[in-house]
Amino acid sequence: MGLWKKRPQASSHNGVKKKGKVGRFFSAFGRCIAILIFMGIIAGSTAAAMFSVYVFNSLEGEPDLRLEDITMSNTSTVYAIDSETGEYQKIRELHGDQNRQEIQYSDIPKDVINCVVAAEDKRYWEHNGVDWIRTIASTITFITGTDTQGGSTITQQVIKNLTGNDAFSPERKVKEIFAAIKLNKYYSKEQVLEVYLNYVFFGNNLNGIQAAANGYFNKDVSELNMAEIATIIATTKNPTKFNPRTENGMRENKIRREYILNEMVKMGTLSAEDYDYWVDYDVEVVKKRQEATVQLSDGWYIDQVIEDVVNDLMEEKGYTRDYAESYIKNGGLSIYACVDEEIQAKMEAVYADNANFPPVNNETYPETAAITIAPTGQILGIIGGNEKTTARGWNNATMTVRHPGSSIKPISAYLQAFESDLVTWSSLWDDNPIPDYFGPNQPGPKNYDARYRGAVTIQYAIQQSVNTVPVKLIQTVTPERSYNFLKNKFQFGSLSENDISLSPMALGGMTYGVTLRELTGAYQVFVSEGKYVKPYTYTKVTDRDGNIVLEQNTTQVRIISDQTATILNKLLQTVITQGTGAAGNLYSIGMPAGGKTGSSTGTKLVNGVITPVDNDNLWFVGFTPYYITGVWMGYDDHSEIYYSSYPTPKLWKNIMLPLHEGLSPKQFAENEHVVQMTYCLETGEIATPNCTETAVGWYKDTVIPSNCTYHFSGYYNEEDEDSSQNRINWDDWFNDDDD
Repeated sequence: MGLWKKRPQASSHNGVKKKGKVGRFFSAFGRCIAILIFMGIIAGSTAAAMFSVYVFNSLEGEPDLRLEDITMSNTSTVYAIDSETGEYQKIRELHGDQNRQEIQYSDIPKDVINCVVAAEDKRYWEHNGVDWIRTIASTITFITGTDTQGGSTITQQVIKNLTGNDAFSPERKVKEIFAAIKLNKYYSKEQVLEVYLNYVFFGNNLNGIQAAANGYFNKDVSELNMAEIATIIATTKNPTKFNPRTENGMRENKIRREYILNEMVKMGTLSAEDYDYWVDYDVEVVKKRQEATVQLSDGWYIDQVIEDVVNDLMEEKGYTRDYAESYIKNGGLSIYACVDEEIQAKMEAVYADNANFPPVNNETYPETAAITIAPTGQILGIIGGNEKTTARGWNNATMTVRHPGSSIKPISAYLQAFESDLVTWSSLWDDNPIPDYFGPNQPGPKNYDARYRGAVTIQYAIQQSVNTVPVKLIQTVTPERSYNFLKNKFQFGSLSENDISLSPMALGGMTYGVTLRELTGAYQVFVSEGKYVKPYTYTKVTDRDGNIVLEQNTTQVRIISDQTATILNKLLQTVITQGTGAAGNLYSIGMPAGGKTGSSTGTKLVNGVITPVDNDNLWFVGFTPYYITGVWMGYDDHSEIYYSSYPTPKLWKNIMLPLHEGLSPKQFAENEHVVQMTYCLETGEIATPNCTETAVGWYKDTVIPSNCTYHFSGYYNEEDEDSSQNRINWDDWFNDDDD
């Protein structure tokens, strides 16, 4: 026994046994696992507690989504101010594109109820808005990738219609589940089912069971037989695949119909005998009725209101165009428009009479457009073309972008020159070409009559639409200053940085151009004492609860001094009294008016060659103390417009005369810091008794020319060529009548 001795145990200095490396690893690993399990328990408990609170809060109170938001009360309404009462009145209703006819639950046959429940949600009457058996099955099949029926109940499908969101994501599905539970708690099963059957899409632009009964069988829903009901309900799974109007669709529909009828038998809502009868019933749908002719009664203005609201919803709310269009037609919105229905009617009456269109020498008449804006910025009337042939079609007043020609001069060159006190009414500027304007040894620009007159006053340059003077003004104030003003103050949307040059800023030869709406709106400053707001067709849009969805900025902001605005107003009046716009005078009604003509030189593709074209756009923008109206004329292919007498001022006059019927003549607002003075036609300075040729002008009281030094002493040397070569024959010039 003594041979067998126990091996001594290795021990530490303190008598404690040491662990090996493996033992230490498993010990640490065990501690980590324990910690992770402990943390998981804490996290799970916390999450469960939070989830319980969320569920409790979610299921209490009214649902976030309301069935009322999906009922048929979704027509949007356009309102406008009644000129007699000053109150808003309804002028249009905007209906959705869907063919839908509402029906009450009490009027829905029991067979329809039983059929839709068998097809879509067999446990509808028992579950709390969510069929958990189908939901779990649907989740498993989604993970495994197998194809089976979806897990959405009728209640959940109503939720999708309320939110418009049917994309699959776990987060959305969870939110939908709780929304359905809450909806089920707050509304009865009958209420939910009524909404579903009124809203669900049955294909062929038919929404709701009543519209489907009428569209497919030309019957009221109460007149449908069981086979016809099953045919309609079969389409909900896939309206295209089960479309009973196509041969293949009817074949697929019959298969689906048999399945639904069989499910009804299983549920005890259809007898076996009835199944045998209806399953082989020869279903015949009626032919699709011809769609009604497009209604054009909304007219140019309502079309533009809708377009403006759509664009603003896209820009401010981030909506897609399709969603914005649908929201307007189906969202129950109230749109407060600026249209003056009397003005719109008068403008349309002018366009209905061919006698109001001035003659041109072309074989076909060019397209035209007109727009009328209040001095405070509201768009009161719109004509988008010679004839309206389509709903929501192209509008030349708001969509066509063209070179404005000389009509840009008052708001670009002259506005900047007066605002910077570079010129006065009677300043003399040289009407002679600029060397190398078009290139080496190519002077320009040319005047419309190919004549140059030497020294001319600013007043004459505007009145007779001289081209050289505004170009030289832009040279002085710089194209950058004019460009930035048009882009940032007037908010012109089609300007290009390539337009920062003499011709685009002074003469309107832009890369793209401007719209008639933009150009006419800019002339607002000449009537509103230098204030401006971007022209608008509506003031606000509210939802069905009165909450503001969109609201326009309707406050005018001063962008030029009232002195500059007043002087330019008076200068532009001379265009109508003696200048290129004389054909637009309103002498017959005693109404003061101002304005500016414009014509552009463009290019046209002829036999594959880009060819210069004169007079491809003709404009006139004019104003009275009451209204600002702009007209445009041109061809889609930029063909030249041939005329014997400039036509746009005449068209403008034919529009303005009826607009002013019943209005008393009144004068434009006067500014106390603008003074009237007599000046010398030869020097442009304030006249002395010795000046033989004089005229009256208006000046800022802080920028008045000096007295005429040339005639101050009464001395005048007829032989002095330097002083006489630029003398002006004003009587001869005033006879010019073209731009």
